[in-house]
Amino acid sequence: LIWQKVHLPKIEAELLAKEKEEDLRMLDQNAHLWSDENECWIEKDQVYHPPLDGDEAHTLPSTIRWNPARKQWERWSKNLTTRTKKQASGSSLTKGTFLPAREGDGWATSPNEAEIENKQLTTQGIRFFACLPNNDDSLDVVDVTSWAATSLLPKEAVRLLDAVDSGRVLFSFDVPAVNKKGAGKGKQKKKKKGAEAKQASSEDDCIALKGIGATAQVSE
Repeated sequence: LIWQKVHLPKIEAELLAKEKEEDLRMLDQNAHLWSDENECWIEKDQVYHPPLDGDEAHTLPSTIRWNPARKQWERWSKNLTTRTKKQASGSSLTKGTFLPAREGDGWATSPNEAEIENKQLTTQGIRFFACLPNNDDSLDVVDVTSWAATSLLPKEAVRLLDAVDSGRVLFSFDVPAVNKKGAGKGKQKKKKKGAEAKQASSEDDCIALKGIGATAQVSE
């Protein structure tokens, strides 16, 4: 009991310091997402940057595109009951349209089966994408499949919900909280004054810094 009183606080403080150091490194690298469900950092599957010129557009999955005129990302929303003209960007998709992808938006897509009915989709081809800020404050489209499928909901559930390339925002990130690296486990806190501020600061010293994953919510 005496040993615990003497040594346990020091051990706990060292472990917390080590965890905070790892969190800061992960946040700076911006290559992982924190998973509350799994209590670990999960690496992003792929990151797509805005193409510098038209020659790079062909490297993007078929269900996303960069609109250079509007300087924004767009994502595919299929509509199998209609047929539109072939996209001017060179996309071969015609049964639907491209919608703007907003900062923080997350959605389900199947790039290799973009014009297939949901009930016929293979779960293996379903991916989870999100539009997230990078270290240069511009927006990337990030493949977050490994994180989302284990932290939010499985691929089969997305297929049964008819949410693949549906145009809906399936989940969203609280981007302001993400950019606030001092937010405890990614959760925003209201500003406090006086004694409350001191107490909040003390509480922050007792928790590690978690990032982007903790702030994601499934859309209703």
